[in-house]
Amino acid sequence: MKILKKKPGKGVGAPAIPTSDPAPPWENPLIPSTKLRELYAAMVELRLLEDHLAKPRRGRKPSVRPASTHGEEGCRASTVLSLKPGDLTSEPAPGLATPFLRGAKLAGLLKSGPAKPDLPPAADPATRLHLAIGAALTLASRKNGPLVLAYVYASELGLREWKPILRLASDHAAPVLIVVLPGLATRKNSQPDGQLSLTATACGVPGIPVDSADPVALYRVAQEATLRIRSGGGPVLMECIPFRIPGKPAPPSDPILTMQQFLLPRGVATQDWFQSVAARFAARINNIPR
Repeated sequence: MKILKKKPGKGVGAPAIPTSDPAPPWENPLIPSTKLRELYAAMVELRLLEDHLAKPRRGRKPSVRPASTHGEEGCRASTVLSLKPGDLTSEPAPGLATPFLRGAKLAGLLKSGPAKPDLPPAADPATRLHLAIGAALTLASRKNGPLVLAYVYASELGLREWKPILRLASDHAAPVLIVVLPGLATRKNSQPDGQLSLTATACGVPGIPVDSADPVALYRVAQEATLRIRSGGGPVLMECIPFRIPGKPAPPSDPILTMQQFLLPRGVATQDWFQSVAARFAARINNIPR
């Protein structure tokens, strides 16, 4: 069985996919099987990279660790893989998830550690989002529909603080995708899941609640949202939340496990392929001197 190899030095290119096998018996009409495997590989590699950086190194001072994205891999990969050259990103703090997923050289990330996002990671989330909206309006005059991808944690702002920000983005049709990452709610900013999406829609920004542990659903929403934004439709808010069905056991909260359970029964991937994705990337990391 032939295997496609990634180009050396890239973060997530096309994952290793069988090229001589027949097409799988099931093909998603909206997301090709190759893209599903790319999405899975991106999440696994991001987690392995962070786990590697978290390990103590003998004889060396501990380096600055990037903000952890454990459990956010589906939210991160699904949205970053929807970006194009010229798009900008806004983050709550310096990290390596976005540059890695956008193809930054692995050796450089291991050496330099957390990377600054395109826009300043202001400590105040409202200021950070205002900067993202301002940058998006600057991009609005350019061709090919560039946009700003802005990450924010659910616990960072309360609904009252959200309203003027959302109205500003809506009034100016800012090309910005706001991705609300799951996070522990504080007493001050505690709100029911999905309430922010309703608030956003009331302010003129389509608010879409999505299961934070379902990478396929996340990717579909991200694709539709970015298409709308690039076409001049204005901002969109994706609220990544853990879905729960009353009266039923909680589904797996790990997006990687959820993705495995989605791919296996459809014949899109095998257990051997899952293992090979992790093994190849682990070998790449271990072969880079630090």
